[in-house]
Amino acid sequence: MRFCQGVRFRYTYVPGNTDFGGVSGNQIESHDFETSMVFAIPKFLGCSQPWYFMPTYVQHLWSGPAVPGSDLPGSAFSAFLDSTWETDPLQTFGAELGWRVGVHSAFDAISTESIRLQGKALGKLRMTPNSTLRAGVYYIDRNKIKLLPAGGILWMPNQDTRWDLFFPEPKLSHYLTTFGNKDVWWYLTGYYGGGAWTIKQVDDDTTDEIDINDIRALVGFETGRNDLLRQGFRTCFMEFGYVFNRELIYRNRSSANLEPEDSLIFRAGFGY
Repeated sequence: MRFCQGVRFRYTYVPGNTDFGGVSGNQIESHDFETSMVFAIPKFLGCSQPWYFMPTYVQHLWSGPAVPGSDLPGSAFSAFLDSTWETDPLQTFGAELGWRVGVHSAFDAISTESIRLQGKALGKLRMTPNSTLRAGVYYIDRNKIKLLPAGGILWMPNQDTRWDLFFPEPKLSHYLTTFGNKDVWWYLTGYYGGGAWTIKQVDDDTTDEIDINDIRALVGFETGRNDLLRQGFRTCFMEFGYVFNRELIYRNRSSANLEPEDSLIFRAGFGY
């Protein structure tokens, strides 16, 4: 196994509204450009599975909302180190662990409050050769929600179908076609989107902490090497969907909180 697994990139676009008519009122438009480098340490602590760690940088570009007192800066960033490790998936009992530490802020509002710790801890039970039960928690460290319960079942009824009925990130995948040694699958997925940052208020230059929360439902297409894609490891993807239950939450100024309009979402990348 190579120590450096390569560079990965992902782009996410959420327009201000569903008709692409620009940004007005409580609408928020965002562009996220994410770049990471993936490294692997084989046989971590003597185990058969590698330990992955991924330094990542995300540039966020925001437009809106056009509401006095709730304005967002034009840009912010997220710079963090991701780390994941799991036991051998062929074992009856196992675990899946992950943590993230990083800085999430506008460039002029960096402070100790910009540092966020996130992580996950899941236990696994391989019930049959084609089904695995997972349960545990996600720590997302946002101002509104700190902890999410997590759990569900991964079921592969045949070699062309992969149903990951898992909260908070379900994914139903099915084989579509093959090009050379690369498979193409289509899928349905959803997740709890957004994040948390420190910013400076546009109107009075005071520092505050914000959440941008939403729920995202998407349909997508992914490709990768035949054997790896069936294990859930893809080379590149593109997907589109719908964003709803959107929230803009200020920690110190609740009167500025908003519920932006529902919108669409487009994502694409390689190596995710």
